[in-house]
Amino acid sequence: MKKINLVIFAILLLTANFANAECQKWEKTTSGAFTYSDGKKAKIIKGLDIEDPANKIILIYNHGGWSAKKGGGVCLEKEHYPTTLGQLSGRKIKGKEIVLWMNSQLWKAGKSPEVKCATKHKFNGKSLGLTPPWYDCMLGPPIYQKKIKDQTHVSNFPQFNRANVMKEIVKTFESKGTPRNQIFLIGQSCGGMEALRYEAVFPSLFNATIALMPNCWDQSEHSKLRKVQLDEIRNAEKLNTLIFHSESDGESDYHSDSRYLKWIADKPGAEWIELPTHNSDDGKKFVINGVTCKIKQKMRGGWEEKHDQSLGHKKKAFIAVDPDHKKTLLKKDRGHNIPQHSCFTPYLDDIEKFMESKI
Repeated sequence: MKKINLVIFAILLLTANFANAECQKWEKTTSGAFTYSDGKKAKIIKGLDIEDPANKIILIYNHGGWSAKKGGGVCLEKEHYPTTLGQLSGRKIKGKEIVLWMNSQLWKAGKSPEVKCATKHKFNGKSLGLTPPWYDCMLGPPIYQKKIKDQTHVSNFPQFNRANVMKEIVKTFESKGTPRNQIFLIGQSCGGMEALRYEAVFPSLFNATIALMPNCWDQSEHSKLRKVQLDEIRNAEKLNTLIFHSESDGESDYHSDSRYLKWIADKPGAEWIELPTHNSDDGKKFVINGVTCKIKQKMRGGWEEKHDQSLGHKKKAFIAVDPDHKKTLLKKDRGHNIPQHSCFTPYLDDIEKFMESKI
């Protein structure tokens, strides 16, 4: 039992991609909420009904993480996505009002079964995560997914199940009177990766999408989760997407910052905005238009490392090529969370301009 618990703990550390960092003040909703902000406080309207829907431009926000729990909601703290991105609500494009809708329905895509996949699919006779059987399980049929009413799961990886959730949400907004051409998606982390994937695989689902710090895979250099998603984007003829990324993203996902993903900017239709690296006087923080980002989380990736798959999930399986570089980065702020903070506010004009070009 102790061994299994260690497996579970290690895999959760390696594979979890936490989107809602350190939020203490939540407004619960299992559906979602229209969100407005003055830059200091977010105000919400729960549900999917809004006045004069035909003249609304709905910007759906999808959070990150591999999975979500039912009963989540909207974070009402100042340095968070509703307060920062909610400042887009109320702006008008050609007489139509933008309104941000925080999506709380991604729990319908299922819980991430990485623990079961690791403990039940052995590698060389041992229960090891991040090995070929683990990938086959994660990307395979949804045998470990709990069935959700009115939802069809296609994989054990909830990221691939979210598409059906999103199709139903868009269909609902259309039925209430908002034309599909006035429905956009903005997502961060795994939500940002969705913004890219949907433009590649389901290009008619949204008018266009905005991807914030997109990545959604594991730590291993052998990651099939990474390959499958990026191959979809490589094969796309066009990406109607605005992308924000940085060389100092700092997530643990293998090769997930802009140094390895900026090729996406060369796809027809894609627009790329490079966020700063650590540009403060001490070289540890991010400064945008003179404002220092109030980021509490430190880098947990960005250095080159090798993965010994024979050791599976174990900490010693991941070896930094340059230990001194890793040690230096661990003391710096994590750029992955820049878009949730008030320092990101100047970029809201770029998002509005992008959306305006599509209406």
